[in-house]
Amino acid sequence: MQKNQKKGKTKSISIFQVIIIIVFVVIIAISIIRIVKDKKENSDNKNANENNVESYVEEIQTGVKINKSTKLNEAKQVDGLNVSNIQLTTSNGMTTLLAEVTNDTEAASNLKVVEISLLNQKGEVLNTATGIINELKPGEKTELNVTLTSDFVNAYDFTINVK
Repeated sequence: MQKNQKKGKTKSISIFQVIIIIVFVVIIAISIIRIVKDKKENSDNKNANENNVESYVEEIQTGVKINKSTKLNEAKQVDGLNVSNIQLTTSNGMTTLLAEVTNDTEAASNLKVVEISLLNQKGEVLNTATGIINELKPGEKTELNVTLTSDFVNAYDFTINVK
């Protein structure tokens, strides 16, 4: 009779242990599913952000990319000067901003030191650089050429201010 009681206790302990193991396995499985789902959502969000960048960055030749962002390519005004025909490219890890600067005023402009701030889609500054705009007579044009030693071709926009 005592053997049957021990077998009954052993069976009830074994059933209890099996139930606990099953509960732990279910909890672990749910946790793994959530982690995988979160990783997939994060990956999807990252891909969506990369696709936004990809939509305005185009590789024009091997290793050379050009920024086609309409916001970046909008003409800018700085101290009566019109900055237009903007081109942002990267090659060999170097980013170059080229633009045509026209003096739209009735007076000659002096040499100007300008600060270029490259911005992401949230308007946050990615990097800044300094450029020089030569003296210009009324109606005269020149080229602004600013080079950065890193790849910032994915900038969405930029600002230009006289220093």
